[in-house]
Amino acid sequence: MKNLKWISVACILSVSMGIISACGTAKPTPTPDTKPVATTEAKKEESKEAAKPVTIAVATNVVGEQAKVLQTIADNFMKENPTIKVEFSAPGKDYENMMKVKMASNDMPDVFSTHGWAKIRYGEFLADLKDQAWAGTLDDAIKPAVTDDKGKVYALPMDQDKSGIVYNSDVLAKYNIEVPKTYDQLMQAAETIKTKSNGAVTPFHMGGSDNWPVGQYFDYFANPLYASAKTNSASAFLDGSFDWTNWDKFAQMFYDLYKKGYLNKDVLTAKYNDDAKALAEGKTAFLFYGAYVIEEAKKVNPQLNAAFMPIPSVIEGDTPSFVGGEKTTWGVWKNSKNSEAAKKFVAYYAKPENAELVAASNALPSGIKGTKVNAGDLSKFYEQYKDVRVLPYFDRVYLPNGMWDVMCKNGQDIIAGGITAKEFSENMKKEFTRLRAAATK
Repeated sequence: MKNLKWISVACILSVSMGIISACGTAKPTPTPDTKPVATTEAKKEESKEAAKPVTIAVATNVVGEQAKVLQTIADNFMKENPTIKVEFSAPGKDYENMMKVKMASNDMPDVFSTHGWAKIRYGEFLADLKDQAWAGTLDDAIKPAVTDDKGKVYALPMDQDKSGIVYNSDVLAKYNIEVPKTYDQLMQAAETIKTKSNGAVTPFHMGGSDNWPVGQYFDYFANPLYASAKTNSASAFLDGSFDWTNWDKFAQMFYDLYKKGYLNKDVLTAKYNDDAKALAEGKTAFLFYGAYVIEEAKKVNPQLNAAFMPIPSVIEGDTPSFVGGEKTTWGVWKNSKNSEAAKKFVAYYAKPENAELVAASNALPSGIKGTKVNAGDLSKFYEQYKDVRVLPYFDRVYLPNGMWDVMCKNGQDIIAGGITAKEFSENMKKEFTRLRAAATK
């Protein structure tokens, strides 16, 4: 206001002096601090906007001790980033169904686990993370599972799966059993354990009420039965011509575990945690999980002497193998309203110290270069089996999206006596055809 008054007075004086034109064209010269003040105010507004609290939804399929590790890292992230609140969710067996609903409504969590399906199932929902600093540090072995030939990075892999069969070393030693290399040897070992223990030790333990442990058996043995041997049915699955009567044998193999007393009697009510407990207490010999379950079991019995082995071959002439690929991952929803906060959250897990924690909790190799994971007693087994093939999980390559649930449900049903092996195969064929057709529309 003072400046305006000064200008008015200047004009009047100018008129009286006969220099009207000067007053009409002159513009006030900004004071030296005018521009910096405006810039400072703008920066203050930007700072306020940047500091605006946001909430991101984070969901994982991981359960047990490994989920607790992820939660702890999330808590530390919030302490270091007080303007970002993380709503952390680990629903366990309900995860896949929850995500199917969210995909159908296009309302995904800001950050979520892709559990082996970064490209095939979740690809269209994921933001490209190739511009993130950690993208250049992905381990070469896991990179193909989370990137494509166009350079898109679908998810951060904190570790990389290398799963086989976990066993209680003391149980095998007690009954003088060598590590089986074929399925027949595995069944012979099961018979020996059941007989010599008088039923006190169950050869295999499965938390079938959690659904997914049932699917583990089929995903493990489908490769040696249908894909890894020299003569196989891999191409028939891929082109849709597989003769599903050949699945009868597979369904029967699974049912025989229960029928012959090789599986725990409470398979349909037991949970994953019961599997770890049985291993810890020497009440079972084998589990169809990765080495991560050993860490879970050691919470019950720190003195547990356990190890892991490759998945035995099924077809004569074939060799044992592991299954692997994605394990613990984070992807960012491409339509997230808080994508920057979500990416910051994911980047926090890519820090070597955090990636190491996640990989160590699963006793698996890290997905990030430059990180060192101490797998303790299990390190010698990784070294022992370093040259054993690691094949992708069967359903991720040879079955259409949605077949995992079909395998799990029919596996439960055949144990319950609701269906026969033949009906299991018929159900698989029906859903395979339906889901494959839907995927090509």
